[in-house]
Amino acid sequence: MEQALLHWGHKWRGKRIIMHIDNRAVAYAIENRTIRGVSMNVLRRCLLLAAECDLVISTQWIPTKDNILADALSRLDFDRVAKIAPQLIYPATILRDLGFWIYSKRDTPT
Repeated sequence: MEQALLHWGHKWRGKRIIMHIDNRAVAYAIENRTIRGVSMNVLRRCLLLAAECDLVISTQWIPTKDNILADALSRLDFDRVAKIAPQLIYPATILRDLGFWIYSKRDTPT
């Protein structure tokens, strides 16, 4: 969610965003604007980004079995994405071209 807000938030200004989420705890946290632990920092950043872009964020919980593509994309599991939706991979879209960063040592800018 944070990456989406960073990349497209300004284009969605003034809109209502419905996040389809397969994690009940995350859906609850977004709807209630609170969560315990370290995850609160991520939620806080997302809510601040949403506020800066004048966005209203709500959630709709979807079971993982009904949300397999989103689950694979959120885990950056591109082998699984290629099996589920090869049109998203071939021709490949490089996430960096969309403004996303993959966090690993091999992907750090030089």
